[in-house]
Amino acid sequence: MRQSLIENRKLALSEVEGSRTRPEPKPALSLSKGRRVEDQLIALRHREHIPTSTRRAAIRARLLERYAEMNLAIFETRLGWFGVAFSERGLAGIQLPRATRAQTLAGLQRGYPAATVVDAPPPDIVRELREYAEGRRREFDLQLDWSAVKPFQRAVLRTADSIKYGETRSYGWIARAIGKPRAARAVGRALASNPLPIILPCHRVLGSDGGLHGYGGGLPLKRKLLELEGARL
Repeated sequence: MRQSLIENRKLALSEVEGSRTRPEPKPALSLSKGRRVEDQLIALRHREHIPTSTRRAAIRARLLERYAEMNLAIFETRLGWFGVAFSERGLAGIQLPRATRAQTLAGLQRGYPAATVVDAPPPDIVRELREYAEGRRREFDLQLDWSAVKPFQRAVLRTADSIKYGETRSYGWIARAIGKPRAARAVGRALASNPLPIILPCHRVLGSDGGLHGYGGGLPLKRKLLELEGARL
């Protein structure tokens, strides 16, 4: 009987030691259908387990989105010469109006050096921006290409897009609206690099003191757009 107790004790000890040395199996990682590769990559990165195949798939998807064929076109409105960059996915960028066609094209090509210059953009882009410049349009119905916009900036721009025609909000208001009340400066940087000004109306965002502060097209243009919309300054 004593021998049996000794053997049982040894067996129990060996099981405990085995449980200490054997690591628990890790759950298999896989990509879910219906989710963007970039979103899944972020989730995997947080777990610090990113299979090589997943990294390669994400890189391929990002390259395909970034280097899709981009076209540039220039057209005149009451506000000046606009420049637009567009792909088959939609409108990707706007060069705010300048005094001459050459100035607008030069500014647009700095942002899209490999794009192709074409004679004219899709008619709906021209029509809606001209109607806005004439004070006859308050909202846009254009298809937009968001592929180059990162998640934080996208949240900021979508919130700016919720500001109604003729109204203004502050950088702090947007920061609170996206759940990051201390990120007013980051909000300002995201708006400063807005690829689709006017369509996504960053000009409606003011400082906490009500001042115009910065704008990619210059403060005179920001004031002109707000006056066009009838905003109280």
